[in-house]
Amino acid sequence: MSIVAKTGNSEAKTSPARSVAPLVDVFENADEVLVVADVPGVGVESVELRVENGTLTIEAKHPAREHRGAPALAREYEELDRARSFRIPDGVDTARISAEAKNGTLVVHLPKVAAVKPRKIEVRAS
Repeated sequence: MSIVAKTGNSEAKTSPARSVAPLVDVFENADEVLVVADVPGVGVESVELRVENGTLTIEAKHPAREHRGAPALAREYEELDRARSFRIPDGVDTARISAEAKNGTLVVHLPKVAAVKPRKIEVRAS
């Protein structure tokens, strides 16, 4: 199986925030394809995953940072939203896609349908 990535967000953004593609690793084992994305500083409530027309879209919106209710007067770095889309390979059970986030890392599980999973065939003596 292969997964094809598209960077950036194809939809028009309503906010002035810039969006970048998160760094992603893709793994495959016998049971699933895993997409591991870096989304530092983004809480699980700010992550949106969508599956539509064979495409998985990840969007992570960075919350506005304030300190004790006051906005920053100066910043050394820019906190950016992240967005990326992937074409879902054939053989993935889209109804069973799941995800979890911890410590700035999002892990998306794309389980394979039983028909494409490798299986061992027993050879019997006749």
